[in-house]
Amino acid sequence: MQSETQRFHPWLLGLGALLLVYAVAGNYVALPGYLRYLERGGTSAAGNSFDMDVLIGAVKTIVWMYSFQLGALVMALTYAIREKLHSGYLALGGLIWLTLWSWPELPKPGAWFYLTFGSLLILTIPAALLKQGPMLQGRTSRTLFVASLLFFAFATWEVCGLGSTGRMLDPHKPADGLAQTLLVTQSSKLMIEFVLAWGLMLASYVTRDKAAQ
Repeated sequence: MQSETQRFHPWLLGLGALLLVYAVAGNYVALPGYLRYLERGGTSAAGNSFDMDVLIGAVKTIVWMYSFQLGALVMALTYAIREKLHSGYLALGGLIWLTLWSWPELPKPGAWFYLTFGSLLILTIPAALLKQGPMLQGRTSRTLFVASLLFFAFATWEVCGLGSTGRMLDPHKPADGLAQTLLVTQSSKLMIEFVLAWGLMLASYVTRDKAAQ
């Protein structure tokens, strides 16, 4: 018997699954060509700065870079639509963050950034854990909880990116200036994603308690 999720918007569920599969397959479909493109100094195999090979490679690489986040967002929306949650707000929040996340390089934030966001994590994590209680009820609290899981998924992907940028798979290769810049940018985004994830989880518990009063 077909599950409720499969009966409800199967195309949306299939799109999310396809994006997540490509997040893994892209390591073999997109990444090798992108690395060769960089090694050639930003030219195609024919030595051109732009041709059809460059265009196809760019499309494959860009789709791969967003595949996990979009796949996770689509899966979260599939659940939110099925459960009649605030799917529009969830989609808007996810797309706004992905737009901000797309900024290729952030300035080095300094100690204040990590001190501030680290303090927020220290405050929100125990607060969220201590707020455990009855199952979530109401559209708002459940939507916030799904949003928190979505940002946990984003942060998980960011951790994988940190390993790749930091040469964990190729420790014999020295880290260049570009890798250092990417590490700073990705670690900053990771910190923000964790703060948002834990903060949204805490907010889901707070709204649940207010609704119960």
